[in-house]
Amino acid sequence: MKKFMFFLLIGIIVSACSFLEPEGSDMYEAVMPIFTDEAETSVFLDGFFKDVNDIESVKIEGYQVRLSNDKKYLYLTSGSEVKKLAKLKIKTEDEEYTLIVLNRSKIKKLFIFDPQEKRPKTVQITGSFSNWNAEGYDLEEVNGKWQIELQLSPGKYPYQLVIDGKQDLDPTNPVKESNNLGGFNSVMIIKDPAINALKIYTKEVKNNQLFIGYKGELDGVVALIENKELQANIFKDGIVVDLPQNIGDYKKAKVRVWAQNRFGVSNDLLIPFKNGNLVEHPVQIDRFDKHAQILYFMLVDRFCNGNKEIDEPIDDPEIEFKANYQGGDLAGIQSKLDDGYFEDLGINMLWLSPIIQNPKGGYIEYPEPHRKYSGYHGYWPVTFTTIDYRFGKGKDLHGIVESSHEKGINVILDFVSNHVHQESKFIQDHPNWKTLLDLPDGRKNIRIWDEYRLTTWFDTFLPSLNLEIPEVVDMVSDSAKFWLDEYNIDGFRHDATKHIPVKYWQTLTKKIRRDYSDDFVYQIGETFGTRELIRSYVGTDQLDGQFDFELYWDVRNAFAFDDYSFLNLDRSIKESLKYYSSHSLMGNPTGNHDLPRFISFASGALRLDEDDKAAGWERDIEVKDPVGYKKLSALTAFIMTFPGIPVIYYGDEIGMPGAGDPDNRRMMKFDGLTADEQQVRDNAKKLISVRKSNVALIYGDFTMLEATENTMIFARQYFGQVVLVAFNKSGSAKTISVKLPDYLKAEKWTSNFGADALVNGDEFSVTLQPYSFEILTN
Repeated sequence: MKKFMFFLLIGIIVSACSFLEPEGSDMYEAVMPIFTDEAETSVFLDGFFKDVNDIESVKIEGYQVRLSNDKKYLYLTSGSEVKKLAKLKIKTEDEEYTLIVLNRSKIKKLFIFDPQEKRPKTVQITGSFSNWNAEGYDLEEVNGKWQIELQLSPGKYPYQLVIDGKQDLDPTNPVKESNNLGGFNSVMIIKDPAINALKIYTKEVKNNQLFIGYKGELDGVVALIENKELQANIFKDGIVVDLPQNIGDYKKAKVRVWAQNRFGVSNDLLIPFKNGNLVEHPVQIDRFDKHAQILYFMLVDRFCNGNKEIDEPIDDPEIEFKANYQGGDLAGIQSKLDDGYFEDLGINMLWLSPIIQNPKGGYIEYPEPHRKYSGYHGYWPVTFTTIDYRFGKGKDLHGIVESSHEKGINVILDFVSNHVHQESKFIQDHPNWKTLLDLPDGRKNIRIWDEYRLTTWFDTFLPSLNLEIPEVVDMVSDSAKFWLDEYNIDGFRHDATKHIPVKYWQTLTKKIRRDYSDDFVYQIGETFGTRELIRSYVGTDQLDGQFDFELYWDVRNAFAFDDYSFLNLDRSIKESLKYYSSHSLMGNPTGNHDLPRFISFASGALRLDEDDKAAGWERDIEVKDPVGYKKLSALTAFIMTFPGIPVIYYGDEIGMPGAGDPDNRRMMKFDGLTADEQQVRDNAKKLISVRKSNVALIYGDFTMLEATENTMIFARQYFGQVVLVAFNKSGSAKTISVKLPDYLKAEKWTSNFGADALVNGDEFSVTLQPYSFEILTN
């Protein structure tokens, strides 16, 4: 104890002498971790620094470093002694900044296929790790078995085998999952040997010092405040971080902490301060805190019709009602702002589908059955900066933004950067701005999502833009920034993120950082793919986050289907936290406009092994079993308590059913709710309130306490504020009993949803009814 007090005193003295300049930083904001592997990693320093010419030196242990002549790019190549956690030191004339580099080296996996009595001539493997391209993934026959050595990061990989030219499931692997297209893939899981290596957690802030606890071996710790390293001392009973003496001069600052040992890197901590005070209470959080956002997504044409005078469905008998304009508009959104719909629900960020001008006529889609559609959804842009007259005018959008801000609500717009409609003057005047449609092998480059990811077209009338051309990059990125300049919106949801080169996102984000460095601008992208691909577009120089669809598939399946284990979800949770950090800005949705409604699966109205789009055209999809409403509320409880940004797809707050697009885009229902629909809405409203009332659900660290086939309980903890979240996905009542670690103990618990809970020392138990959940707070 004497030794601890001595070092504590020394820490206070060091803290008193330290000085960090809160204003006039050379950098835009706190930099997200940089991820590296065995290959050379490109770091876009121009996206971090206001002027890269101020950079004087760069150094990092364990890596070869190469700086481009213009200093805009830094190239890192890992050496043989590279650490899982490294500090990248960048010095300018006046300051030294520290960036975190996390190495995610791949693991060797020997994949073996035993054909048993069959004797194939050739075997290949294809999957998410190969962009579903079998070329170069040939298995070699060894003693009657076929094998290949793969280099993969820990995680889950859907795959198929190509045996003698025929692609299908792996007949020797019983583990499979839906491909979300009505079929299935085999699944390969690469376990992470360091998934539970080390746990750190917040304890208290006292005497200008931050006290952190830890579980497991501890070899090193790094603490940063706005890219400046803080002194951190390790003791047997905790970590002490010295805060800057002038921390009160920071209007906003975030302290971030990472630790490591021989197994790997710990979870990270994110600790916000305002005017020198630790953020501990909801009253300290406002709409400018990115981590506190609760996002509500509406398809404008299908939300609310506020001005029937501008209704103009396309007069074409080939376009069925589901695929035509139905009258939703900006005036309708304004009316719901005026009557307090979003405030009552608790939403603080609205996401509007694209409102830019789309073509006046309908178009037939390329794949069978060649149905004809209108551009009611907004994703066929003819222009980039004009509001579609069927949605309203500029004054309507100005009104929405102003009203929202007055109510403490942000507004982001869906923006399409990848393609334009063939009627666009841009592509008519510059035909060389589009990517190649006719491939050398004779195929049409349409919806070849993986093999031609950066050039493929969505349809024959939707040319993809060649965003490798600088003039195209500038035109589109300036068009996106126009909406910030003209309408004071708060950010973007970016369509088709993975089909666009990284350079475009870096250019757009640099322009936004340059002109709006002190303003709130949130950018979230849409990518269907592996976690590795999704993460490649997330960073301080690109997007704040993307939708975590890899986690969503497991969340959806776990809560919708009785035979899908929480053990699978537990693994998926740990992978997401490892890939995106414990305090990411990734979106966790209830669903979206490209996916069948969750409740359609949960109520048994829709099957995973059928064509969900065809189902929506061929039969009426309604809620088949009322138990689906309970399952939907449980899913909503999960996204409201898990790290990241919860996203409600319009109608999911009441349990609207629907199959695939466009059946999942029905007109919103506001009146005449059934008792079940009202209960789902009441639960959603209360869940949002619980999230907004507990800082632990916004900035707290995450601990999985127990996961079984049918039950799961996890905790969020933030400086003694503890939230326990428990689920029962079975058709019978269950009692969950767990032993709480010291840092999760509390004297008194409040049950927010009526379950019976019992605490006896460190033993905690809660009894849950079928298909139910509970959130307990202290």
